[in-house]
Amino acid sequence: MLPILVLVPMVMGAAIGLVARYTLPGREWVGLFLNPLAAAAAAGLVWTIGALLGAGADNGWLWLGSLAAALAVAVVLPRTLPRRRARADAAFLAQLQAKKA
Repeated sequence: MLPILVLVPMVMGAAIGLVARYTLPGREWVGLFLNPLAAAAAAGLVWTIGALLGAGADNGWLWLGSLAAALAVAVVLPRTLPRRRARADAAFLAQLQAKKA
C-alpha cells in the first residue's frame, strides 16, 4: 500500500508548483508544465527516499519534507531560469552579431 501513496504528495507538490507558477514573477520564462512537474518530481523523490529509509505514511516528517522539497523547487525554478535564459540569449546574440560582421 505504501508505494501507491507516493502519488498523494506528488499531486500536492504539483498543486504547489501550479500556485507558485501563477503567483511568482518570471512565469513567462518557465512554461505551463515545468514548474508543477518539477515540484511533483521533487515531492515524489523525497517521499520515495524517506519510505526506503523506513518512514511510514503516518510520519509527519515525511510529509513535511516532501512538501518542503516541492515548495523549494517551485520557488527556485522561476528565479533561476530567467537569469540563465537571459545569459544564453545574450551569448547567442553576440554569436550572431559576430557572424554577421
